[in-house]
Amino acid sequence: MRYKFLSLILLHCSICIAQDICFPIGGRVAQAIDRIDVLSEQSSIHTSVQPYTRTQLSEVHLDDNNTFTESLLNEELVLFQLNSTPETLIENTLEMEFVDSTNTFYTYGKTKIVESKRNLPKKGPAIFGHFYKQKGAFYKLDTEYLKMTFDPILNIKFGDDRRSEEFIFQNTRGIEIQGIIDDKVYFYTSLIENQGRFQSHIERRIARYQSIPGFGSFKPFSSSVIDRARGWDFPNSQAYVGFNMSKHIGIELGHGRHFIGNGYQSLLLSDYANNYFYLKFSTKVWKLHYQNIFAETNPISAQENPGDNLLDKKYFASHYLSIKPRENIEIGLFETVVFSRQNQFELQYLNPIILYRTVEFFLDSPDNVLIGLNAKWNLWQRFSIYGQLILDEFKLNELRESSGWWANKYGFQAGIKYINALNIKKLDLQAEFNLVRPYTYGHRDAIPNFPNTSIANYSHQNQPLAHPLGANFREIIGIARYKPWSSLFIQSKAMYAIYGDSTDGLHWGNDILIPNQNRVMEFGNEIGQGVSNTVVSISMDISYEFFHDYYFDLHLMYRNQDSEDDLYDIKTNYIGCGIRANIENLKLDY
Repeated sequence: MRYKFLSLILLHCSICIAQDICFPIGGRVAQAIDRIDVLSEQSSIHTSVQPYTRTQLSEVHLDDNNTFTESLLNEELVLFQLNSTPETLIENTLEMEFVDSTNTFYTYGKTKIVESKRNLPKKGPAIFGHFYKQKGAFYKLDTEYLKMTFDPILNIKFGDDRRSEEFIFQNTRGIEIQGIIDDKVYFYTSLIENQGRFQSHIERRIARYQSIPGFGSFKPFSSSVIDRARGWDFPNSQAYVGFNMSKHIGIELGHGRHFIGNGYQSLLLSDYANNYFYLKFSTKVWKLHYQNIFAETNPISAQENPGDNLLDKKYFASHYLSIKPRENIEIGLFETVVFSRQNQFELQYLNPIILYRTVEFFLDSPDNVLIGLNAKWNLWQRFSIYGQLILDEFKLNELRESSGWWANKYGFQAGIKYINALNIKKLDLQAEFNLVRPYTYGHRDAIPNFPNTSIANYSHQNQPLAHPLGANFREIIGIARYKPWSSLFIQSKAMYAIYGDSTDGLHWGNDILIPNQNRVMEFGNEIGQGVSNTVVSISMDISYEFFHDYYFDLHLMYRNQDSEDDLYDIKTNYIGCGIRANIENLKLDY
């Protein structure tokens, strides 16, 4: 019975919106879920599958007796502060009270939830009588069959790089709408308009790949108010509609991104590229979480396709099966295939439970299949060890002989998280190592009229669908997150990477867009070959929440890229600040 009460409360998170409306990938809620997953003795959530959904929160918190442990109560308070409906009446104690939109009153005792009947607390005055009647929702529509919320999106940032004469800024405005119909069909959309200019290393990437990371297409922008404000105009939107076909199976259709893994980066599927059109099936039963994604992407950027001409299409289909043999262990098997057909999806890849290598063999196809492994092990309610393995192609004999054969294409990730490090509450540390061999994620056949771009590489609009560095690199990441009090968030990050770039028409395996047919040599290939680049980056982000999901931000970054070719040297000393509402900051490291 207590489990039903818990599920009901969590179901009504964010104004009782929906069963499966998602939290932002890697955002503050996702970080809180990760913390609880490590700290809890019992957690059935599969943390390698993001974005997390509202109903997944009901799987994080229970112990053997379907009750809360006292050590988790403060973490629970954090989660509820991140959402909209529950109003915390007593904070920083072991007893908390909440009321949901059905006017049912709940109390957290020291180890359990109970339902109680009492007079409901009075709510604060709404702005102009209509807005923010409930904390966390700018405007709410609540009828018997339709529940919706409307929230503004804002991200205004200004900064200065002492190494650059350009004015760095971002001006993002938009709206977020989410809701549920008949308690069965959920929907979400965010529409945003952006103008901005980025740090030098991002601007160089935009010039090279003709695509803005996370956004894709753009056009030039020049402010009529601020002379120095010259950059790019790049609109974007995310939208999806979903339906839970049964208690364990859901289907979702929309434009968005996904992330598979437990690390800061993912070698399987990341959220680095811009939104793509997808159909997703999620099946959760027993200790299994099985996800199928069928997506339509583009092999080139819109900037390379001038005029009102339809972009070419390519597709990917992926399976990811996650199993939790024990509550603190998670193992996932990943498979994806990237392919192109003339204006059609390869229908045989719609089979949700077949191995794609088998289908590829049936078709005698030129498609690109990747397989992978993800694993996580939580220890002592304090540590989480995780890792990934991605295999593109390889021959065991060549691997044993260490011949450096070009088609031994694989990647490896290893990482550890330390929660409440050194017994300091809300201090979390993370260390991660990533390695990817040359030519991984690439493919052989070139696009007609684009001889320097392969058609079945693992990308979307010239942006990698896995790690932003592509291939042919090693990387070490260190992250510290600290929340000294409920409204202040501090994150510090240090990164060190070595990668080998292509030059003078020679393809050394870093750029996954270039056809592998253009490789330099068959054997003797090593990580970092080509034009060697060393990147050192240290950054700090400080965010102060002055109202629910409204922040003042301060950004500091030092970044140095040292290349064998002096033309590619870049040094950044950046400081910026801004105000942000209902949106997460992008990860723009490379």
